[in-house]
Amino acid sequence: MYAIGDRTADCSGADGGAVGPALAAAVCNAGGLGMLVLWRADADTMRRQIRETRALTSRPFGVNLNLDFPQEERLAVCLEERVPILSFFWRDPFHLVPRAKEGGAIVMHTVGSAADARRAIEAGVDIVVAQGWEAGGHVRGTVATMPLIPAVVDAVSPAPVVAAGGIADGRGLAAALALGAAGAWIGTR
Repeated sequence: MYAIGDRTADCSGADGGAVGPALAAAVCNAGGLGMLVLWRADADTMRRQIRETRALTSRPFGVNLNLDFPQEERLAVCLEERVPILSFFWRDPFHLVPRAKEGGAIVMHTVGSAADARRAIEAGVDIVVAQGWEAGGHVRGTVATMPLIPAVVDAVSPAPVVAAGGIADGRGLAAALALGAAGAWIGTR
């Protein structure tokens, strides 16, 4: 689930090859933020998937880029295609954030600690994703999600924080919101 303000719907997190244009667009059309996972895709595949998603929804969507791999060329494709939201993960996004912001994108970055969250905001990130160790796939931190959320919220307020890791239903979303998150990212549910 991904919720900002009063909008809540199932969200496709950055769940590897299982996520494509149809799922990302369906999430967007339901009121959530659908994400495409294109961090290993070639430029032609990226353009095709971004354009397919755009054809299936008029709502904003995002692209997730794992910074454990070089992403400069993929970022360029995203900006050329005017992807509205970019989500960076792993490593520091500092060298890419200014370029993404200059291209008009909203920038998210996944962190595993309050210190990483502060550094992300200092780099110009718009939304911090506080990911606890319960997250599936690539895990950034070593702290559980529920204690991590208030630490990150306190570190970066008033910037929005999205909770990630181990949230699989409405109760988990309610807990994340009660702890100060602006929403939740459910990726591997």
